[in-house]
Amino acid sequence: MPKSKSKSKLNKSMITSITAVIELSEELESSKCNCSTEKLQVLQQLNSQSSSSSVIPSKLKPRKSSRKLCYSNILSELFIINNNKINEQKGEIYSTPIAKSIILEKHETFANQILKTFDKIDDLPYCFTKNNLQTQMKYRMISLIADPFSDQMDRMETSVQLKINLLRINHIHLNSRLPVKIISTPIWTRYAVHVVVQDENTHCLRLSIYNWSYIMNTRQIKSYNYIQECLTRLLPINSCIVILDPWFKMCHDGEIGLRCESPNTHLLMIDFETRCSTSNRINVDQLRQWGNTCYQADDNLGAIQFYTYGLRQIDEQQEKELTSKGKSIGPKTDECEQHRIRLLSNRCACYLRERHAALALADTSILLSINELSHVLESPKTTAGKLLFRCLSAHLHLGLFDKVESLIKSHKFNIGLRNGENLAAITILERELIRLRDENIKGRYDLQGMLYEQISIHKNDKPPLMFIDLSHYHAECNRNDLFEVRSCRPEELTKNGYPKGSYGIYALKNIEPGTLLIVEQPFASIDNRVIGEQRCYSMNFWQTNEKNSTIEYCNDDILRLLNEVEKQLLIGNNSWITFDKIKLMQPIRQWLIERKNDNETEQENNNDTSELLDNDQMLVLSKKQWQQPFSKRLSPPTSHIPWRILFETQQQNPFRSKSTLGWYPLGSMFNHSCLPNCLWYLIGDNLFIYVCASNIRQGDELTISYCPLWISSLNQRTFQLRQFSITSCRCLLCSYDRSNMPQYEIELKKFSNLRALSRQKNLSCSKRFNYIEKLNHIYEFITKKFRQRSIGFINEFIDLESISKYIQYENNNDNINEDKIQTFLNEQQLSFLQRLSRVCRLTIKDLPKIGNPIFLFGTQIELLIHHLEHCHTHVHTCDLKQWNRLLECLYEIFTFKCHVSTSNMQKTLNDHKQLFTNLLQTQIFLQDSSILK
Repeated sequence: MPKSKSKSKLNKSMITSITAVIELSEELESSKCNCSTEKLQVLQQLNSQSSSSSVIPSKLKPRKSSRKLCYSNILSELFIINNNKINEQKGEIYSTPIAKSIILEKHETFANQILKTFDKIDDLPYCFTKNNLQTQMKYRMISLIADPFSDQMDRMETSVQLKINLLRINHIHLNSRLPVKIISTPIWTRYAVHVVVQDENTHCLRLSIYNWSYIMNTRQIKSYNYIQECLTRLLPINSCIVILDPWFKMCHDGEIGLRCESPNTHLLMIDFETRCSTSNRINVDQLRQWGNTCYQADDNLGAIQFYTYGLRQIDEQQEKELTSKGKSIGPKTDECEQHRIRLLSNRCACYLRERHAALALADTSILLSINELSHVLESPKTTAGKLLFRCLSAHLHLGLFDKVESLIKSHKFNIGLRNGENLAAITILERELIRLRDENIKGRYDLQGMLYEQISIHKNDKPPLMFIDLSHYHAECNRNDLFEVRSCRPEELTKNGYPKGSYGIYALKNIEPGTLLIVEQPFASIDNRVIGEQRCYSMNFWQTNEKNSTIEYCNDDILRLLNEVEKQLLIGNNSWITFDKIKLMQPIRQWLIERKNDNETEQENNNDTSELLDNDQMLVLSKKQWQQPFSKRLSPPTSHIPWRILFETQQQNPFRSKSTLGWYPLGSMFNHSCLPNCLWYLIGDNLFIYVCASNIRQGDELTISYCPLWISSLNQRTFQLRQFSITSCRCLLCSYDRSNMPQYEIELKKFSNLRALSRQKNLSCSKRFNYIEKLNHIYEFITKKFRQRSIGFINEFIDLESISKYIQYENNNDNINEDKIQTFLNEQQLSFLQRLSRVCRLTIKDLPKIGNPIFLFGTQIELLIHHLEHCHTHVHTCDLKQWNRLLECLYEIFTFKCHVSTSNMQKTLNDHKQLFTNLLQTQIFLQDSSILK
């Protein structure tokens, strides 16, 4: 079944057939494993129901039993959470461990079952699995410190050592450590790594490792074979690890085992660290090859780690040689420098891929020394050229355009770059330098070209990488002279209903429509299109209310993005302001404030910016942080942050397109309004926000819409906003709609019901026309009744026009009066411009001046273009010129003055058509289920 078809069915309703579910249950019966994932209890219940009702009375006809579940209750029906505890053994000491042979035998059986399961999955068209996020919400932690391994070592030294026979069941042993040895081959089950471990008394347990950065999917989706290779390197048999704060629990399959929910902070890889740091066990060449393998698999975090191990070995080796000779400083050997240059160049490429340009520049800063540059130029030409090019690319990513220009012209760089293989690369670099400078300084972007590029790249294709893919990179632009990021004043909080401590974006001066405010690159992003032929889907859920068993869920893309956020923190914690970029995002900001209040004394002694969060000085500092990438690194307010806080932050994130889901810290400072004065596009993974209203004055708040534009129903908008934790919007539009309840919603519901009836397939022309007349009657009524509304009913206007056009091209096979239909259509056509101007609140005689250009942004402008193209003979010449001038002005505004339209009307119409065709294919804020497809 195609994905789009299955998704559309799921959006409407889901038919759960007992027979079909039983077949799936039987398929999965052989794949039951001794992991901690919850069993599919609903399948077992349905299976038992089927077996008990297998005897069918002879008078009754056997038929497939099914029941219809509404979409809102489907998860609660499927994910039955058993609140009864599996075992009441909490606190009991595991004094008599199970025999080693039994545990190893069960592990081997489990491994065979997993292999059979994967084989069966390959033969199935689709596979669905359950994933309970409850434990992640409680126990998963994200590290914020520069050196997690050193932190783990410090915690290990101050902890109490335990043994398996001293562990308590269903207990987390805080401030303790459990050193163990790997005695089995690790097994990966899509969610966790399972392995058998043994302590010094040869007692054994199963260890399940979840959320491990080495194997979890981020922006990169790792293959099964690649993960198995990683596990072979990380957890070879007889290697030793230390589990900090070990969690010993009774699992859902009835077995007892260890669970590590946060391995990046609680799993100490003693042997792996020792092997990678000791040259007589793993040499520099081997580490570089492992790093290259990770780089080719786009696993940049793993590659950076191996390159870093190699650089440490070189430093330690040189230090030992100098110590043995009794010298503190000595000449560097050519062989060591060749290794160093290769490793620095490769690690720099990883940093550039992950957009950590400051770290990349630090790796290439060796080139800025003339003495060191001579060593680089003596390297193989390919290595030297790559490192020089990456050095220039790091400067470009940081906006240091003048520095790049001077380096290109310098004699030493010229020698390294102006040779056969690098000549084409430097030509591209010089060309992209001009483009990036124009983007950053002048705000000139090829918007249409970027949209076309986003559409043309196939979901399975990867853009070519030449050291760093500059042709697909776009500079950031920040007009901080036009706006400020500040905390909302008390009267602003009361007026807009914002939570206490909220921030917002406020204009520093009057701003014209079409002014570009920011172009922001993501802190973290993923491609949310299906990669390849995805057939395995995970239903990730958690219980938000234990009393009424309320279930919420998210898709795999959300988890991938949060894993990507963690990866960026792990890579960038050595950098300047990695965590500081996101600490103003809500609810991270709220969590920091709560920590500050809980530890007020400690925070006062520690000179940290988090204590200024509710201070006016924070406003100045936050503004500088957006401007100064090389500001001094500030220590994080805490060593760890709960994963739950990142998850809640993502729940309030509105920025996604049909291809990208990302975190944009500065963009997240814009508050929501259903009647916004700014618009945003997500092109590639670059966020564009620009002013699209003509009444912005100094001190006004700049707002965007978190939900699709022009949803008329207040209930529908409220439902959409709840996913962003906005319980009530107090904008002018919502306030007016709320004051006219319930009649307002009743009339819209009538329109919605008739619209659904009129869109039926195989409907006679007479019936469809009858529905259209009723729709038109309701539309005219609500237009007059609620004429004081800030904006007309745009979506209803679009629906009525679309359905009317459909009947125009429909074959009239019944004996309805065609003249009646044609008369109605002619009246609609002649009154189109008047009705459009009324719904968009503009005055035709004042064109091209318009009160609020944003009201014409959307499908309504496509209808206007279609009307002017096909019905221009019915429009007066003077009016036609006025509408054309309006379209010219709108095109400049919607492209934030990057594209200037000409006086050629046909070209203007074509430009608008191309722009909105591209936007509809890439953006989601223009899509609304009520619009006729």
